[in-house]
Amino acid sequence: MKKIVSLSVLSSLVIFSLSGCGSSSTGSANVANNSNSSSSGSNKLPVVRVAYMPDIHGAAPIIIGQKEGFFKKEGLDVKPVKFTSGPPEVDAMAAGQIDMAYLGPGAIFLAAKGKTNIIAVDSLNVGDMILANPKSGIKTLADLKGHTIGVPKGTSGEMILDLALKKAGLTNSDVKVVNMDVSSAVSGFVAGHVDAVAIWNPYTSQIEKQVPGTIKLADDKDFMPEYTFPQIWTANPEFEKNHKDVVQKFVNALAQASDWRMQHIQQAVKMTADFVNAPADALQSQSDTTQWLSSADIKKDFADGSVGKWCENLEKLFIQTGKLDSVVPSKNFVHSEFYQNLH
Repeated sequence: MKKIVSLSVLSSLVIFSLSGCGSSSTGSANVANNSNSSSSGSNKLPVVRVAYMPDIHGAAPIIIGQKEGFFKKEGLDVKPVKFTSGPPEVDAMAAGQIDMAYLGPGAIFLAAKGKTNIIAVDSLNVGDMILANPKSGIKTLADLKGHTIGVPKGTSGEMILDLALKKAGLTNSDVKVVNMDVSSAVSGFVAGHVDAVAIWNPYTSQIEKQVPGTIKLADDKDFMPEYTFPQIWTANPEFEKNHKDVVQKFVNALAQASDWRMQHIQQAVKMTADFVNAPADALQSQSDTTQWLSSADIKKDFADGSVGKWCENLEKLFIQTGKLDSVVPSKNFVHSEFYQNLH
């Protein structure tokens, strides 16, 4: 690095580098070998390998479900596997290494492509942001032209960047997009190696804390209510086909954990911070940029078709950016039956 980064910056980045991994190969090393069924002649619970992200959305329901006994009550042994973005999780699913996964809205196009199925909604996100380094000279979205932007491809960061560029009358060819995992995007921004980033909370709050004067150019709220940004739980299509009973039990426990989180946000923040080794204030900031949904809300949103409409509307954006060729009927990949059959 050509620039000297302060010790406080480095320590913050170390925390986040410890809390996540950005590739499926790292995740694969943590996957327990199992047949997803009880061992013959034993009382062992079926093991479910779940990909999570180290934040209040993707990790909290898992740690809550374990600590509060919701998974055990459903008769499941959940093995968490850490990732920091959706595409590597879906790659791990395709390799048969992951059974369930949490994904942000920017990865919904992968479900539309048939690579994973949506089985639950976690919450609605308003925490994706585009941030500009104060030394870059960027003041508005239009000023992004010709500048370098760090973004994890195939994520909600890329999704909001696409929306922002369109709003400013720009295209991807007008900027220099660098594909970076979130940890690299944070360190690159702090060190001045990129002029802007398109990522999400809690990483954006870490940047704002470490780089005084950081400029927020856009966030999810700028594109609502035209778009809704659901954060989702998905199942490996092959696993779902062969283990519908296990998927139902997972969704049952997930719903209980999500309701517990809504009722105990402060405890959930602390539990999650301890679990992912991340600062509690960053996770609290992420909680503040979330529209929480109760299991009753989510059940209604599945029943009245809202979840499908949210996804199909985002598909239109993915078509514009070349990720999809056409709108895929949401019924093909939004499987509402698990939430409708909650007990």
